Amino acid sequence: MSASPNRGQLNLPVIDISPFISWPSHEDDDITNSQAAKDSEKDGDRLQPQADLPKPATAADLTPAQRTTVAALRAAVRHPGFFYLTGHGVPRELMQRVLDLGRQFYTADDALATKRAIARRPCGDRYGDGARGWQDVDAIARNDWHEALDLYAEMDGGADQVAAHRAFKASRPDAWPGVDGLLEGRNLYPARPAAMRDVLPGYVARLCAVGEATDGFEEDDDEEDEEMVGCGAHSDYGCLTMLLTDETPGALKVRVAGGEEQEGQNKSEEQWVDADPLPGAYVVNIGDMVEQWTGGWATSTVHKVLHAGDGYRISVPFFYEPAKHVVVRRLPEFGGTEADPEVRYWDHLVSKIDGSFFRKRTTW
Repeated sequence: MSASPNRGQLNLPVIDISPFISWPSHEDDDITNSQAAKDSEKDGDRLQPQADLPKPATAADLTPAQRTTVAALRAAVRHPGFFYLTGHGVPRELMQRVLDLGRQFYTADDALATKRAIARRPCGDRYGDGARGWQDVDAIARNDWHEALDLYAEMDGGADQVAAHRAFKASRPDAWPGVDGLLEGRNLYPARPAAMRDVLPGYVARLCAVGEATDGFEEDDDEEDEEMVGCGAHSDYGCLTMLLTDETPGALKVRVAGGEEQEGQNKSEEQWVDADPLPGAYVVNIGDMVEQWTGGWATSTVHKVLHAGDGYRISVPFFYEPAKHVVVRRLPEFGGTEADPEVRYWDHLVSKIDGSFFRKRTTW
């Protein structure tokens, strides 16, 4: 969940996945029809239903509607690697609730004290695990002007799961030494708004189901002119990013090839296009692991956020990732063999964290 000061036409395809996902009918109820419901400690418990995910056994079993969705999804993943996702079944009331909680967290009168109380800390420093918590990226790097509250999947297996994870790392002493304890902590929720602790787990559970149905920062030499950068140009680490954002236009920019031909510009040249919010839809992009699995057939598209002015743009990206220990290599369907280069997702994740903020400490 991040915020950055603020600064028609759709440039991305729209994919409807409703043929592959449905929710129990009672979830159509208004979940935010009263202030009491908004502030209830039980919000999260009420927002974790099980989705119905029809999974045809073979391609021949696809319905016509599913075939249409698959074809559209395949084309969008191939190019431009970004698309709008509709038919996901997440109630708009819940989407707005999550954005409202984010805005409360970042803009309340006493927000700074609340944020500092859960500031990200290095491994072994109090509750720190090197990754979770609030960070003011402006305090780390002057070319990025945004704040973020980072939450990760927790090791729900408790001490046994942590021990197994540490044993795995010990078996590979050459892999990322000096990061003992990284990502082994618990998520840090703010004292205010207290409802965030209860609403977000249910929201995440829904998006995990959406991810199942659809089954860090990099260097960039582009000139930003005099635009203020809310988040520098980068690709995403894992499989899918499902972005929920407020209505701010002109902020999210996607670098694509083969856009509309303009005077003096070849149509095959890469250019930046807007990915403005579409009400009720998620902006979805593929990540580095899909590019690895497909041998480059699908590209993890570079994107950035610009801003200007004094307001805040609120965004809540959800990253649908592989398990930490998954080994990723090109799939046979894309010509992959056992001799192909491979990457273990944990190594890739840590390299990105290390390159973006792990070594950069925020001190309060």
